[in-house]
Amino acid sequence: MAQGKNRNIIKNYLSGRLRFVEFAITNACIAKCSFCEIWKQQPKIFVDKEKALKAIDRLADFGVSHLTITGGEPLLHPHVIDFVQKATARNMNNAVLDAAPQLLMRNDMPKKLKDAGCDLLSVSFDSGDPVTMAESRRIPNIMDEMAKAMELVKKTGLKTMASVLIWNDNYDKLEDVCKRALNMGYDFVSLNYPTFSKSQVYPLGGEGISLSRDKVIAGLKEGIRLRKAGTFGIINSAISMQNIIDYLENPSKVKYRCFGGRHVLFVDWFFDVRPCMQLPQTLGNILTMEESALSMPSCNDCNMSWYRDFSMYFQGARTIPVWFESLGSRGLL
Repeated sequence: MAQGKNRNIIKNYLSGRLRFVEFAITNACIAKCSFCEIWKQQPKIFVDKEKALKAIDRLADFGVSHLTITGGEPLLHPHVIDFVQKATARNMNNAVLDAAPQLLMRNDMPKKLKDAGCDLLSVSFDSGDPVTMAESRRIPNIMDEMAKAMELVKKTGLKTMASVLIWNDNYDKLEDVCKRALNMGYDFVSLNYPTFSKSQVYPLGGEGISLSRDKVIAGLKEGIRLRKAGTFGIINSAISMQNIIDYLENPSKVKYRCFGGRHVLFVDWFFDVRPCMQLPQTLGNILTMEESALSMPSCNDCNMSWYRDFSMYFQGARTIPVWFESLGSRGLL
């Protein structure tokens, strides 16, 4: 299974068609995060199963080799396992995001994800302090529930990642947060960079991420230090984090621009394809569009982590150090 997915990545990369996609399958969510307003949206939408399966097929046909299934809260969707199975059947490396750990303790969910071929379970992890974590996500006892859920997940062998948003509470405590995550059993840590979005489908903002530029930079510098230490499982490239620091200090001198809309995409619960969660335009509907529409020029309008980080792999010869850094961190070099 893993070999087929790896061969698919290599094939699409060599052909120049390698793409990464976030597919939001619902806007329903249990968490009520202060920095995200998706949970306020009405009506609640869950993508149609058959249309979503067709969408995943078309994404695979367009060279997508990594699919992140997100929301809202994707584990609320009754057919999330079917979507993971489809991605696996098309040799797409895939990850599922989760903000509400209690959902992992229902219906044998970790085993179902593992058996379906899920490569990574990513769980929101904002603080090493249980009280702060509960207040951040507005889910009582979330840390206790997470610890219990992780015990179940680890029994399946499913790889896990703590998804850590840099925000007002932790920009100067990232080492403590990473230690808490690793002690809980997470295999990896990803750092998400605070950003604001006025998108109609994915609004982001709030007081929690209203950090000064200097505080964001301080958090990123700490992230680079922890990444280079090599003991905290941070997957973000140090080169990419430095690129975001450069962007924050002087956008006109950024070395690596974003390929959202060409190699990195966002598909919403209406099946509309967007360059990212930030920009308002759509490139088409995945059920009907042609691959040629995925040709947006490189962009430098924000510091959205998922899109900026993956865009680092499409920078020509400058990409080589990023690939070496990525492979080395996974013990493949």
